[in-house]
Amino acid sequence: KANYFSNAILINDGKGNFETKALPAEAQFSPYKDAVVVNANNDDLPDILLVGNYYNCNIEMGRYDADFGTILINQGKSNFSTSPINGLAIKGQIRRIRAVTIGQQPAYILAGNNDSAMVIKFLGKPTTKNHLPE
Repeated sequence: KANYFSNAILINDGKGNFETKALPAEAQFSPYKDAVVVNANNDDLPDILLVGNYYNCNIEMGRYDADFGTILINQGKSNFSTSPINGLAIKGQIRRIRAVTIGQQPAYILAGNNDSAMVIKFLGKPTTKNHLPE
């Protein structure tokens, strides 16, 4: 039985209990297939880079392709805001994202359906609140 359809995260209270928390409205436009924890704004709170989209729907429903890469910025106390990825549009059906290190900097490999892999990384040292990947 399905009765919850929002994109959400589960918050662990450290005692084996989880709270389901819907993502902000801007993160509800497309299904997400994978995520990785990042430090997008150098504040030591774990942010989340989301990837997804889904094209294999019936013709009446159309494609779920409204996301070009979204970062959930951790505001603390289990609250997140959304931020697009500056200057980057991740197109296609991304199914997996994995963290790697390139030249001692974190980078991320993205793999999609019937498409080439893509690598994105953060530019230099974070210097502003919205330091996002290229």
